[in-house]
Amino acid sequence: MRDFALFGWFVFNIAIPLLAPLALIKIPRALRQRSRGVVMRAVQNGQLLWAAIPMSASACYLLAQHLGINDIRNQWMWTALTAHVALIVFAAVLVLLGAVEASLAAPGAAAPKWPLVLSLIVTAASAAAHYFGYTMLILPTLAQAAPLQTSLVHL
Repeated sequence: MRDFALFGWFVFNIAIPLLAPLALIKIPRALRQRSRGVVMRAVQNGQLLWAAIPMSASACYLLAQHLGINDIRNQWMWTALTAHVALIVFAAVLVLLGAVEASLAAPGAAAPKWPLVLSLIVTAASAAAHYFGYTMLILPTLAQAAPLQTSLVHL
């Protein structure tokens, strides 16, 4: 049951935010000619980072909610929280740079590859940090806090 709950968490917190924009790339042929590559242009200019920002914000919320429950993992939670805040700031700056790059590009010119590559790296880092922070820091804290809560109910 725990594996099923972890799978559900993974699907709703990581898979859907990351794969939903990528699913739009495979537009049916009838719509592909009319769209003229608008989805690919949006993703290639760093707009995929808009999925990484709320993912890191969600991780910050989860980590902050569980701070202080387990003193052993407290330092690691602060480290993960700081890393997620840094990812949010870095992703926001990259979105800005990608938008500026797209607006300054000449019509019909080939788009540079660096916004797409950096957005994929930062988004993957945010997803990995969110997943490992949840599985390594929050789930053990929840498992440790659960017996305490049930023992207090019986008092």
